[in-house]
Amino acid sequence: MVEDEEEGTASARSSSSAGAAPSLSSNSKARGFIEGKRVAFQIIPTAMAQPPQTNAVRRVAAVVLGLLLVVTSLQLSLASNITKLPTETLQWFANPDNLNSDQLPPGLENWDPSSYIETAIPVLAGVILVQVAHETGHRLAAGMRGVKLGPSYFIPFSQVGSFGAITPFTSIVKDYKDMWDVAAAGPLAGAMASVAMLAIGLVQSKTGADVATSATDASVAFQAASALIPVPTSLFQGSLLLGSVTRFVLGQSALQGSSVLLSPLVIAGWVGCITTALNLLPLGSLDGGRMVQAAYGRKSLSLASFFSYLGLGLGLLGSTLALPFGLYVIITQRTAEKYIRDSVSTAGQEREAATLVALLTAILVLLPLAPELAASLGVGSTNPFI
Repeated sequence: MVEDEEEGTASARSSSSAGAAPSLSSNSKARGFIEGKRVAFQIIPTAMAQPPQTNAVRRVAAVVLGLLLVVTSLQLSLASNITKLPTETLQWFANPDNLNSDQLPPGLENWDPSSYIETAIPVLAGVILVQVAHETGHRLAAGMRGVKLGPSYFIPFSQVGSFGAITPFTSIVKDYKDMWDVAAAGPLAGAMASVAMLAIGLVQSKTGADVATSATDASVAFQAASALIPVPTSLFQGSLLLGSVTRFVLGQSALQGSSVLLSPLVIAGWVGCITTALNLLPLGSLDGGRMVQAAYGRKSLSLASFFSYLGLGLGLLGSTLALPFGLYVIITQRTAEKYIRDSVSTAGQEREAATLVALLTAILVLLPLAPELAASLGVGSTNPFI
């Protein structure tokens, strides 16, 4: 095995034959190839050089976690529509003493749940679609690069459906270029799906709200409003980038009240953007960690990880998701990738630039709007009594 002393494990590379003095030209080529980095050879058993392989227990765990993803996504879709429940039902649920009661909550006797279900289904489908797109991106890139992946272990979390998935390598990755391509393909596919849903949802929200407020026919106005979900405007203060984009599309007046009517696709797209951004953070073996390691090396990843953990610990990245996501990473994803055949060659300047763009975008998505900035942009109500 060849090991770059700065980076860690690398590939087996042949040099001059044993006992033969290398020529000056060969030494110059070697120095030019490794760009001045020292290379060490390490002989280890084959079993230690291979990533852990998939067994029956891990497959069962992946299936169970996949089912839990559906459950938490369903929980998110139902919770996002809770404002559509009758007022007396919401007041009943607000009393903790009623949560253990077996009786039917008041207000549901003659309530028509069709609107509730119609807006919950797109949220459920959208959240799962983002996760499937993300993992499909990984596997398509892995197939093209000849990299073998284990099953995807989804991490269910009710607040956003899922934190993503742990997708381990089960074969040695040839070089940093291949690792970067496989790592980046997932967030790229997930981001495309999320942005598409968010964009379509914002257009639907603007059109539906206009119809609901301007239609002269009461039935038309009711139908337009029932296809949308009342969402607290304070949600949009949780992301600098997404809140600003939403304000730009819907207009300042739309976000100055206590709530705004939105298409279910906005919620699904918003959640997808947040989970994609979280997975782009430069931490351990997350997608962002793999990308930074491939583009800039393990020392750069360690430094970037320190600041990412600091941002999560202070709640500056991800807001209320910071603590649970940080704990998840520390427990399961904190270790950088080490099964790389060639960790001497770099991923290239193009991938370095793309990594920087991805990290900056993720930070802008995860940074919350400061109260002063939110007030100046008109994002969220500034009246505490509304």
